[in-house]
Amino acid sequence: MKKTRIFLALAFIAYLASSCKKLQEIKDQIFSPIDVNVPSFQFTVPAIPIVISGEASLGSISSRINLDSTIRANTGGVFGLSSLSSIKVKQMVINITNADAANNLANFESARVSLSSNTNTTQSEIATFSFPDTFSNSSTSAQTNNPDLISYFSGNELNYNLYGRARRITTKPLNFVVSVTLSVK
Repeated sequence: MKKTRIFLALAFIAYLASSCKKLQEIKDQIFSPIDVNVPSFQFTVPAIPIVISGEASLGSISSRINLDSTIRANTGGVFGLSSLSSIKVKQMVINITNADAANNLANFESARVSLSSNTNTTQSEIATFSFPDTFSNSSTSAQTNNPDLISYFSGNELNYNLYGRARRITTKPLNFVVSVTLSVK
């Protein structure tokens, strides 16, 4: 009798384990990664009168977001942030809206964008750019092997920081507009 109870208990645990695995497989099929475009944000980079040897901060901006409420609103309240397993940057695009022949992305060797939030103050690099020394007002950085950013989105304020290395001076402030596409799963 005691062996029968132990066998039934083990059989029930095995059933639950296989059911949980099947439920996870179903969830993974239903919730394959989707692309989400985050509202664009703008940095105004002041004129750079001298070129320094290293990287410099080009600006920062904070934006408010409540991803949990957005997910709930778009799923009839069924799912929220806790239903997600990862949030990663898929692509980032930088545009200079007031570029000209003397002031454009060619003035910079490289740039990077980092993210922090009111729930995770550690800055995480989310995109890097290398710019050729030819005129350009736009650059796209497709991201691979990015860190998971889900802990940054559990709060309601995101902080973006733009860093860059200048190749030559700029003679006017440049308006950088940054667009981000997230892969959400």
